[in-house]
Amino acid sequence: MNDEVDEWGRRLIHRRKVECQGFLRADGLWDIEGRLSDSKTHPVTLAEGRVVLAGQAYHGMVMRLTLDDDFVVREVHVTMPDVPTSECRGAMPGYEKLCGERIGPGFSRRIKELFGGTGGCVHLTELLLPIATTAFQTIPMARSLVAPRTAADTQVYSNATSRLINTCHALREDSPVAVFLKQ
Repeated sequence: MNDEVDEWGRRLIHRRKVECQGFLRADGLWDIEGRLSDSKTHPVTLAEGRVVLAGQAYHGMVMRLTLDDDFVVREVHVTMPDVPTSECRGAMPGYEKLCGERIGPGFSRRIKELFGGTGGCVHLTELLLPIATTAFQTIPMARSLVAPRTAADTQVYSNATSRLINTCHALREDSPVAVFLKQ
């Protein structure tokens, strides 16, 4: 049990780690991989009787989406090495429904339709949002700056960034960042 108190008098109880990575594959497709891990600072007895020790993951999930250049999902791979109950793994095959879906406007709404409620695992579904963001951080810049395939690819990044104008405070139309992106 963790009884350590930080400088503000708080005691850590729960830790969630989310990590996403974007990869260019040898076949020209993109793998966007997300990992989620939950742990506690104290032991937890789970519904099936197993005890998860302090610091040990009781949610440990990995989702990999293979995308093409147009952000269309070509393959889905899900593993759940650490789950609080064996019932959790029953949600994994349902994520194959993502094949053929496009990450873009309306994606958040679509994943809620497909996997909301008992249609999926809340943790895997939550992981799809940072995976989607990672795809947008990976594909356009890599196609322009790291691995252009055609002369037109050098414009992919600037085209993608120009669509970001007015999507947040820093990218408001009159900000110095937006002015730079419009050049």
